[in-house]
Amino acid sequence: MVWLGTPCVGQAQALFFTDLESGSNRGGEGDNGAFVTAYGRGFGSSQGSSSVTVGGGEAVSYPIWSDTRITFQLGPAARTGDVVVTTARGASNPLPFTVRSGSIFFVASRGSDTNGGSYARPWATVVHAKNTMTPGDVTYLMDGVSQTSEENAGAAVAIERGGEPGRPLALVAYPGARTTIGSTALEYGVRALTNEGTVVGDWVLAGLVLRGQVSAAEIGGFGSERWRVVGNDISCPVGDGQTGCFAAALASHVAFLGNEVHNVGTQAPAQPSKQYHAVYFTTDTNHVEAGWNHIHDNATCRAIQLHSSPLCIPDCGPADTTGFNQHSISIHDNLIHGDVCDGINLATVDPSRGSVRVFNNLIFDVGRGPSPPDGDANYAGIYVAGSTNNGPDGSGVVEVFNNTLYDCGARAFQPNSVGDEGAFARGPGSPGLIMELVNNLVLALPGEHYLSPSSATTLIRGSNNLWRGAGQAPSNLSLNVEADPLLVDPASLDFHLRPGSPAVDAGTDVELEHDHDGVSRPQGSGYDLGAFELVAPAQGIRRGARRIGGG
Repeated sequence: MVWLGTPCVGQAQALFFTDLESGSNRGGEGDNGAFVTAYGRGFGSSQGSSSVTVGGGEAVSYPIWSDTRITFQLGPAARTGDVVVTTARGASNPLPFTVRSGSIFFVASRGSDTNGGSYARPWATVVHAKNTMTPGDVTYLMDGVSQTSEENAGAAVAIERGGEPGRPLALVAYPGARTTIGSTALEYGVRALTNEGTVVGDWVLAGLVLRGQVSAAEIGGFGSERWRVVGNDISCPVGDGQTGCFAAALASHVAFLGNEVHNVGTQAPAQPSKQYHAVYFTTDTNHVEAGWNHIHDNATCRAIQLHSSPLCIPDCGPADTTGFNQHSISIHDNLIHGDVCDGINLATVDPSRGSVRVFNNLIFDVGRGPSPPDGDANYAGIYVAGSTNNGPDGSGVVEVFNNTLYDCGARAFQPNSVGDEGAFARGPGSPGLIMELVNNLVLALPGEHYLSPSSATTLIRGSNNLWRGAGQAPSNLSLNVEADPLLVDPASLDFHLRPGSPAVDAGTDVELEHDHDGVSRPQGSGYDLGAFELVAPAQGIRRGARRIGGG
């Protein structure tokens, strides 16, 4: 995980998420159970006297302890309950964890697939581990393990079966290990293959280096649920096509958390298609949480794209059609920068079926162009297209709040600009779908636009946003703040607020418990604008919050 700027001094630690949400407290290395990695902020650079408890029982070892990441082994005292980090500054917010049965295996370069897969006698290959595990099992991949040759269907690892609800199958990097699945010579790194009568879901992929010629990971399939993709290094440096370096299709309840997605797409002087994206949630993929990811320096058209594409209309008949608008989407606390077209593109959404929320994201240097080789696109920080490919139009409110956007839509500076550049953009489709902007902070460069000139402004509403750098605030919005936001150092990409900023306490209550750093909201008498709260002395995380983020 990567943050820009200076950590907040004096804040209690914040827990954001863990790679595993359940596992055994016995078996594995030393018979002390599963290793769990907790991500957050403010843990301290070293453990010292700090500790982690699970259901009140203290973990037994801490192979990794940093300010933003802790890896601990559950140990026999762990119980079903809450993960809590306690330091000299107090206890963190809790995250739920379930202690359950399940085997723990290991893969090492010194191993053999004729071994039993224990820590002392590990297996040799990822493929053997994937094929041998049963629901509830975790396999740790030791340092230097790689799977770069094809197993099946153009993939280094082809997944053709699933775990069970509450008992996922998990492939996880051993603490501190670098292990690689896929290569630029193979079309896919990890690929889910749905055969007749098979549902491929209930998987965890965590801490891995994932590579692909086109897709480093393609997950999902008919009936697929509960994928957890956490803390991976994902890249497709020669990628192109009508997909994404990470792609989820026909999937439900996908958690994409804390990943670094970088250097995706055929590099200059060539350029990939406008239909190729860094992170792509496509056909009928709903109940998505994409949080705390760092998506940067990509040649793709979009950093995060939602577009539900019909797979077989009209040939399959009305009972089997696909490509309906997407719902139950939460995109939050991401750091997104360096992309050709949009930072976040919500093309086909229907919040009337389940909330669509975009908040606490820090987005800069997106929408910069040039135009993709197969035609112009849109060039915005956050874009709601209002498209519909099958079924009724989307309706309701797309909630866009407490984001910080800087230098979005520089495509406007290039010849033959098409007017689709801006910090925010709203397409003309789905007249019952409203893009609501609240508590955002926009810092534009002269000549850029707050709202793209082609936007359907009657479909954009909101209040309490700060606008600076591109003239007067949009007249269709209310309670605008038009002033220098007094950021710490935007030229050095530190977008925290300074004391005296007009963004402080200028927001309205959106029932958001934390900011991009995990600092509790509000710190003062009201919500601050943008992704960051100005820290008040001796304040910290609300202890009562069950989780930070989500939606």
